[in-house]
Amino acid sequence: MSLDIEHIIVHSLFLDEQGQTQLATRDQELATGPAVSHLMSELHHIYNTKAGKIFGYFNEEDTGFRDLVRRVEDESLSFTAFTHQASERLLGELKRLDMNEQGVLLFVRYQWLGAHYLLIALLDNKDSVTVTDKLEVSHASYLDLGKMQLAARLDLTELQSRPDSHRYFSFIKGRAGRKVSDFFLNFLSCVEGMDPKAQSQGLLKAVDEFCESRQLSKEEKQESKALVNKYCREQLKEGEELELRELSAELGTDDDLDFYQFVSEEYQLEDKFPVDRSALKGLTKYVGSGGGLTISFDQKLLGERIQYDANTDTLVIKGVPPNLKSQLLK
Repeated sequence: MSLDIEHIIVHSLFLDEQGQTQLATRDQELATGPAVSHLMSELHHIYNTKAGKIFGYFNEEDTGFRDLVRRVEDESLSFTAFTHQASERLLGELKRLDMNEQGVLLFVRYQWLGAHYLLIALLDNKDSVTVTDKLEVSHASYLDLGKMQLAARLDLTELQSRPDSHRYFSFIKGRAGRKVSDFFLNFLSCVEGMDPKAQSQGLLKAVDEFCESRQLSKEEKQESKALVNKYCREQLKEGEELELRELSAELGTDDDLDFYQFVSEEYQLEDKFPVDRSALKGLTKYVGSGGGLTISFDQKLLGERIQYDANTDTLVIKGVPPNLKSQLLK
C-alpha cells in the first residue's frame, strides 16, 4: 500500500542547564529520501497498530490550533511556518503547566489510501553504541519508534468531508500515570470524542442479543462469537477498523434478520470503529476478578468441565490445569 509523504519536518524540544524545556526549530523541510521514507513507513505502521488509541475533535472554545490547520490547508501559511507556530504553541502549553518534555518533534502531512493525514509525534532520541564497518565501537543515537508515547493524527479528509464528526483526531494515550490531556489535547485545541472501548463493549452486548434473537443453540452461539472474534483480531492485526457491514456479511442472515439492521435499530454503534483488544475476551471467555481471586475460562467449558450453582454461588471445576495442580499439591 502506497504512502505518499507530502511535507515532513522535525524540530527539537530539549532541557537547558536550568532543566527548563526549550525549542530548536529547523528552517527547511526534510528531503524525502530512502531514510525518511523508511522512517515514515515504520512510524505509520506502528501508529496504526498501536492499541488503546482515543479519538476526538476540535474544541469550539479554543480555535488556536484549528486556525493554524485552516491556514496551512488554504496555503496562506507555509508548512514550515505552520510547524514553527504549532511548536511554539506546544512550548507555551508546557510552560503554562510547568511541565518539562524533551525529544524530537515531528510534523508530517501524508496521503494513504486516498486520505490525507497530519501526524504530530514527540519521539524519544536514545543514545546507544554501534560497531562501524572498520570494526570500531562508536557512539550512536536513534529514534525509539517502538516506544512512541505521544502522538496525534488528524484525518484532514474526514475533517473536510464530515466536520461534525467526533473522531477525526486520534491519539496515543501517553506515558503511564499521565494523560495526554495534560498538555497534548490542549495544544491541539481538542476534546475527547468517540470511545473505542465503549463501542467494543456495546458490540459484545449486541452480538449476545443478536444470537439470542436468532434462538441459536449453545454451539451455534459459540461459532458466531468465534467468527466475530476472528474477524476483529484480523482487523487488529492489519491495523484496520471494524466495519459493521463487513461483520454483518460474515455473520450472514437468517429469516431476513441482518446484524447490521439489528444494531442500527437498537444500539449506538459507529459504522466503523477501532476494536479494543481487551474487550475481545468477552466473546469467547468468562473473566472475573475480585477479593484476591482471578478466574478466566473458555465459555464452552461452562456446563461441561465447569459447573456454576447460582443458589450457593459456587463454581465447580473438574480437571484442574496441571501447572495449577502442581502448585496446589506443594
